[in-house]
Amino acid sequence: MKRLVFAILLATLAVPATFAGMYDQPYAIVESGDTSDVRKEARLSISKVDGESTRNPRKTDPIAPGKHRLTLHFESARGVFRPEYQEVEIDLDACTRYRIVANYEAKTGPDWKPKVYSESIGECVKKFRKKEATPG
Repeated sequence: MKRLVFAILLATLAVPATFAGMYDQPYAIVESGDTSDVRKEARLSISKVDGESTRNPRKTDPIAPGKHRLTLHFESARGVFRPEYQEVEIDLDACTRYRIVANYEAKTGPDWKPKVYSESIGECVKKFRKKEATPG
């Protein structure tokens, strides 16, 4: 009986180490940016990251830093835009949020191109910069 209790306790303690969280290491996030008529920008969808479909087309799960291929989708009721899908390769930095928008010349189409804005993720920077500075 004691062995069974010990085995269950050991298995319970090992589970958290097996399933490390998405935020346990430096990460980047890619989001759909906001619409701006002044800058001629519109919201788009993030369809895939490295060929894998995203759970949410507005925001990715945390992504490891490095080069990644994103598939973006843009359509509008105002006009026909081509192509509907575009792939872009972005070298993501650690602790950075990227906002991507569709930049167009005319509201009715037909051309658009992705435009990327970036900013630091404060909580990520705070969490991981301290660990890098700690000796040992």
